[in-house]
Amino acid sequence: MIYVVFNPKDLELNVDGHAHHGKKGEDIVCAAISTLFYTLGEALHQSEDMMISPLVFEDNDGKGYIKCFPKEEYTGNIVRTFWTILVGMELVANNYPNNVTFQVRG
Repeated sequence: MIYVVFNPKDLELNVDGHAHHGKKGEDIVCAAISTLFYTLGEALHQSEDMMISPLVFEDNDGKGYIKCFPKEEYTGNIVRTFWTILVGMELVANNYPNNVTFQVRG
């Protein structure tokens, strides 16, 4: 099971676990969540000029973590970036409820 947990207050995303929908390297659920996770990371990385301090991006074999610190005037832009990607993650979770859970906390 992949657990996706977003904390909107702290702009913090945790992705943990494995989908176990298919064989390693052929798991479409894992590929979908991974693609969305890396897309968010890259989009935020390309928005460095909107940040107070550098993006925190970690990826360690089934554990992903993103946290960012936007400048006040860019918070709306960064929040929209998060939610655009999170809509995709939620769609994957809704279509594969035995493999992905999606929660918003905070």
